[in-house]
Amino acid sequence: MTTQNYSELDDIIVPINDKFTYRGLDGNDTYILTSKSNSSIDIIDTDGSNIIQLPEWSKIKSISFTSDAVRITCDDMTVFTVNGADKFSYDIGGNITNNEIGNVSTYSEFAALFGVEIPISGQVSAEDDKIVYNDKLAELYSVEVKKEDNGNKYYINGSLTPDLNFTSNSTIIFDQNDSSTSKHPFAISSTKNGTHDGGISVENIKFFVNGYNKTESEYSDVFSNDKPFDNAFVVFSPSADDTQLYYYCLFHSGMANDSSIIIDNYSPVSIEATFDITNNGAQDFIVLGKNDPIIILERGKTYEFKVDAPGHPFFIKTAQSTGNSNLYNDGVTNNGASNGTIKFTVPDNAPGILYYNCQFHSSMAGEIRIYDTNVGGELVKDVTQSDDTSSGSNDPGNVGGGGYGGYYVDLSLNQTIKDIPPVYFDI
Repeated sequence: MTTQNYSELDDIIVPINDKFTYRGLDGNDTYILTSKSNSSIDIIDTDGSNIIQLPEWSKIKSISFTSDAVRITCDDMTVFTVNGADKFSYDIGGNITNNEIGNVSTYSEFAALFGVEIPISGQVSAEDDKIVYNDKLAELYSVEVKKEDNGNKYYINGSLTPDLNFTSNSTIIFDQNDSSTSKHPFAISSTKNGTHDGGISVENIKFFVNGYNKTESEYSDVFSNDKPFDNAFVVFSPSADDTQLYYYCLFHSGMANDSSIIIDNYSPVSIEATFDITNNGAQDFIVLGKNDPIIILERGKTYEFKVDAPGHPFFIKTAQSTGNSNLYNDGVTNNGASNGTIKFTVPDNAPGILYYNCQFHSSMAGEIRIYDTNVGGELVKDVTQSDDTSSGSNDPGNVGGGGYGGYYVDLSLNQTIKDIPPVYFDI
């Protein structure tokens, strides 16, 4: 290797040349580590009070420590080996050329940032990808896009659309610098598939390009043209209020396969069934292919209604009516969505009959029947099917006397319907 010696003054050194040894002499020297692809660089300096600076957005793929040396491997496989490392201080986020000082630590404190202790003999290593952000080391997740049988999909750290688990009050950074992501800006939402399913991006993410904070719209614009860019990152800071979130592409639907981000080991509620809901003009809701059918639910179970009926808000109600009165909101989130997902965890005390209605069109309506146990396993029934009218029976498949012309009499009794026997009329 070629050796480059510096002066006895306080030198500022930016080691960038491959197969070079940078040797500081007397003086208090500052070394700014800037990676250059596939370079191997040695630093030797045992005199003075010297410092290693890792500027903002520096990426570390792995690191190894001995008692007096550290080897830092960057994500582009630049390798910095610092001899006499125990004599250095380590500045996370600093850059003396910009008069910036970050968080300064000793050699042992620097090792602790990677979860290791300096060994008396031998070496210890840490393999977790890290990146310098806001004068701290944050977790780094690489984002790629690959073509699969059902279209382009995200790969996170080399895995196809994995579920991710994070802790609150941490900082997670998604790296979008791989060329495969150039048309696929990454975002996070509380709704599966984000804006493509009626959701929005969460507020606790930030977008950065070339070190500058961008709005979501500005970030999208960068990905919509063919201009090259560097240092494209999405910074995510989960809070204790976050439970289950979802990552998605701002441009294209389905790229994350509904994979989730779990915060603080949250246990997501099991979805018993999903109802796909569209519309037949302003005449009917179409639920699992049927026009305004009877929907059958079970107490204590959770269901999703995936509504794609623009202009026809889908409300769960206690009475059949237009408008937004008589709402039943117990266990219901996003009630009244016209393009999005409604989640309904049926309470144990739910009435035997509820209703779904369009806010604007009275013909777009039907019954929701609540049972203790859905023995028959049906999700929807045509209103013309012969069926009991108890709406609280433990056996929804029990065939009874039916009503007249497919309609049932509402007695408007004060008791809960499930607590009284069915009433039939012979006509």
